Amino acid sequence: MIVSLGLLFPLLVLYGFQKLFFILVHIILAPSPGSNETDVHLAVHPRCGPLWGNVSDMNAGVDLAPIKTIVSFGDSYTDGGRQDGGPLAPAVLIPPSPFAGGRSTNGKLWVEHIADAVGATLMDYAWSSAVTNISLWPSNPRPRDFIMQTTMFLKQENQLDPDTTLYTIFFGINDWVDSFVDGDHLPEAAHDLLGQMTLLSQPPTNARNFLITDVYGRGVRDAKGEAWLQSIFDGLIAFHAQDPLLNVAFANFATIWDGVLGPDPGYRAFGYVNTGPCSPGPKSCSDPDHYFEWFWGHPSRVTHKIMADYVWEVLDNCRVL
Repeated sequence: MIVSLGLLFPLLVLYGFQKLFFILVHIILAPSPGSNETDVHLAVHPRCGPLWGNVSDMNAGVDLAPIKTIVSFGDSYTDGGRQDGGPLAPAVLIPPSPFAGGRSTNGKLWVEHIADAVGATLMDYAWSSAVTNISLWPSNPRPRDFIMQTTMFLKQENQLDPDTTLYTIFFGINDWVDSFVDGDHLPEAAHDLLGQMTLLSQPPTNARNFLITDVYGRGVRDAKGEAWLQSIFDGLIAFHAQDPLLNVAFANFATIWDGVLGPDPGYRAFGYVNTGPCSPGPKSCSDPDHYFEWFWGHPSRVTHKIMADYVWEVLDNCRVL
């Protein structure tokens, strides 16, 4: 693409050299209409299992067909740029910021793809760096947790139909990281996550549909992290057996991270050219839609899309009674 010199001078005056650099990079590298943006694809599949025993992908009663509202809680993997459940800004990069409309990625989040697919309204309360319960992690300088998010939601006194509302919960990454400094309080964190689900399931909210997702180690697994997952999975089993029962689904994104970062099938099978971050900035990669990460530790927009695809496969193929 050729940018005329006549256009460069007013742009320089308006934006300065640094911002102009980012603008030109995004103009030059922007996909042209009709270009193939779908060649990065899901190359692994859920590991479905029963609603008992060891952790597995499963869907016990969650049906997206009637869903009109999705209420999301979590950390930066689900943070759409505001934490009050209101409409999100367009998922557009405005250089030099690397946050597309406030998101920690260069496009839409996985949960946005789910909401778009079913025509549901997304109410997002997720907050970057959030943990389940900040009181468990005294070294963490950011007072952001699941409890604060549910408190905000409940104070609004939203009148949502339990039968047409799905609640998504995505925590664990920051709790697991903090456990290396503050000790293994992941059992308490799992208890608190399930406690907030219990709170949401009671009046006045009466939530009935929950989707839990996780990728605590982002390619790394250890005993305490696996115990965290098992505790949550056991809690979901109990929720689905109670009266009234809760419809629950669990999607373990670790299968994606294992597949991309490990040898089976490896990142190239997904269509990636690099497993690292694009590192947006003056030395940005020239092909962000084939990078696994956007910036360090955070999925690119194409990775968010395959995360959404993974959730769809779990909900469609991992149904249990």
